[in-house]
Amino acid sequence: MTTKRKLQPPYLGAAYYPEAWPLEQIDDDIQLMLKAGMNVMRIGEFAWQRMEPQEGQFDFDWLHLVVDKLGKAGIGTIMGTPTPTPPAWLTERYPEILLVQNAAEVRAQHGGRCHFCPNSAVYRDLCARIVTRMGEEFGRDSNVIGWQIDNEVYPIPWGHGCCCPVCERKFREWLRAKYGTIDTLNSTWGMGVWSLAYQSFEQINFPHNDTWHHPSHKGAWVAFQSDTFVDYVMAQANILKKLTRNQPIGTDMMPATQLDHRAMNRGLDVAQFNHYHGMGDLWEAALWFDYFRSLKSRPFWNTETATCWNGSTAANGYREPGFNRVNSWMPIALGGEANLYWLWRSHWSGQELMHGSVVSSCGRPLHIFGEVQEVSRGFRAAADFLNHTRPSNNGMALHFSTNAHEMFTFQPMVKDFHYTGKLMHTVYRPLLQSHLRPDVIHPAADLDPYRVVFSPYLPALDDGGLRKRLLAWIKAGGTWIAGPLTDVRTRDGTKYTHAPFGSIEEWGGVRCQYEIPGDPRGFGFRWADGREATSSIWHSGFELRGAKALAIFTDNELNGLAAITRRRLGKGQVILLGTMPSVEDLQRLLLEIADEAGVKPVAEASPNVLVVPRAGKGGRGMVLVEYERKPGSVTLPRPMTDLLTGKRHQGVVELAPYGVMVLK
Repeated sequence: MTTKRKLQPPYLGAAYYPEAWPLEQIDDDIQLMLKAGMNVMRIGEFAWQRMEPQEGQFDFDWLHLVVDKLGKAGIGTIMGTPTPTPPAWLTERYPEILLVQNAAEVRAQHGGRCHFCPNSAVYRDLCARIVTRMGEEFGRDSNVIGWQIDNEVYPIPWGHGCCCPVCERKFREWLRAKYGTIDTLNSTWGMGVWSLAYQSFEQINFPHNDTWHHPSHKGAWVAFQSDTFVDYVMAQANILKKLTRNQPIGTDMMPATQLDHRAMNRGLDVAQFNHYHGMGDLWEAALWFDYFRSLKSRPFWNTETATCWNGSTAANGYREPGFNRVNSWMPIALGGEANLYWLWRSHWSGQELMHGSVVSSCGRPLHIFGEVQEVSRGFRAAADFLNHTRPSNNGMALHFSTNAHEMFTFQPMVKDFHYTGKLMHTVYRPLLQSHLRPDVIHPAADLDPYRVVFSPYLPALDDGGLRKRLLAWIKAGGTWIAGPLTDVRTRDGTKYTHAPFGSIEEWGGVRCQYEIPGDPRGFGFRWADGREATSSIWHSGFELRGAKALAIFTDNELNGLAAITRRRLGKGQVILLGTMPSVEDLQRLLLEIADEAGVKPVAEASPNVLVVPRAGKGGRGMVLVEYERKPGSVTLPRPMTDLLTGKRHQGVVELAPYGVMVLK
């Protein structure tokens, strides 16, 4: 007889697809779930055909059976709305709901997922009906601990989206609402170049991928798509909010910036995130966790990640022993309260036959099963501490922007510049290795909790209404580190005509004499202490108009111009990076600036160890995660107890490769 367990975070679970298996198998699955130590399952997201086998004919008996059996075993359910996979009867009867994939007006076919038009009124109505029925059935079910709307709602193909007549008409309406008149749009976009000006909104089509369209036009199309999907998700959320009780609602999002994550989560209860990073880039997931933690006050849910490898019809990306441990702990360490694997039982048919899982399609535990059990024991041992503490704010923030991604996608400004990758490798990783532990924030986020804010590669300061708030924050005592390639575009992707920057020259006490791209080489510069260095990516050479030079160019046309400057402004200061220094030089500069502002590294530790201080009603301590599969160490500021082993530690603590400690 199964004894029901008390359900509490941290949640450890997986995506479960009982609609693909005989119902009599549920009991066997549950016994394996309990053996693995799991306490939540995520179901329903692709099961529309099983829930509504014919239009208007609903069958939820099987789903109640699954939820009830899980609940009796102490396993909660995250219920997914099934709208990413419209059934065949729907696409056959209403073909107009299918996504148009390109300018040739070729509609998607049944047989995949996410192949619908999010603006189709017919599809919206059909989605509302199934979501309403689900809310009525499960909105007050105590076994359902939350909801996931749809699945990974990004434009398909990513970055382009549906090109049907409905979307084109909606795009024109969106532009009219934003700009008011066609003359305002022409003026804002600068359409006098190439005789591009429109006479009416009706002349504006979606930008074709195979033509050289205006970057402001392309940027507007992506922003429209983002707003479309926010509206699509909120239509379902608003239905569920009326029918549910104590069940947080979210939508699982990917580590991509075609959509504005902040806008998407504004009206939702819990931020949900999916990622499939491997051994070589697991550290990148930390940026996304730092970012998703900042979107909501409630802890986020990591709703999908791989146990051992990725794959569709071919497996790829094998992870070495210990990876599943650190991959499972990282989101919890960084402020999440759930880690769910994709998937529980490997599929026996379809497009993702070879993806890693917890158990095989034969029901046999995979080689990582022992690690899953270990993670479960650790979550339980540290639950009280984790549930009553949060990652501590260190006083530093890093700006991360969907709008910046969009701008650099359609006008890279310098060869091979990819925004997210550059931000990750040239800025976030040096900060991570320096243990400065910044919050990663949207430009619209509140600046008051921070003493130092770094805004690299942020072309539009009007993103999120930042410009006015930023100036007030600086004058009140904040330290702003800006650039390179910051404040160089309007919100619509055009240049300023009075200066290369919107406000930086005035705030920073400089005048930009020349700008030179970093392709194919960097330029030499000298730090104030005499150290020689080489710049990269971009070069803005500054004449000083009240600022102090921290570094001077020594090469070619830039010789003698300032490369990096400092200026006091009110009670605060502005540090301008006219170029990107090396990782080592950037780390040195950031540590010096942070120290002056009272922001200290969170620990003395190896660069391959993630150190996350936590504090709250549960006490204070830190979570340590070694993420590069090599030995690491941390010097503890005081004696602490590892909640996973019960051992007391002080002084220098050694971490084994892929080691984890929860110290209180």
